[in-house]
Amino acid sequence: MAILRKLVTYTDYRWEETEKLTLEQIKKWKTGDEDLQEEVMDEVEFELARDKVLEDHDWPELIEKNE
Repeated sequence: MAILRKLVTYTDYRWEETEKLTLEQIKKWKTGDEDLQEEVMDEVEFELARDKVLEDHDWPELIEKNE
């Protein structure tokens, strides 16, 4: 008996976005201060905006089994 086997690699790229930021959140973000940016990130939620799946696979190999 024999089978074919191939390795398939899937990579999922995701773009996540928040709702519109407030003027205060924009001001904090633009300062470049990581502590203030962290505050903004704690205040918002990211949701999936779009994604893309890439697939790559190797050529199948023959696997023979003695049974």
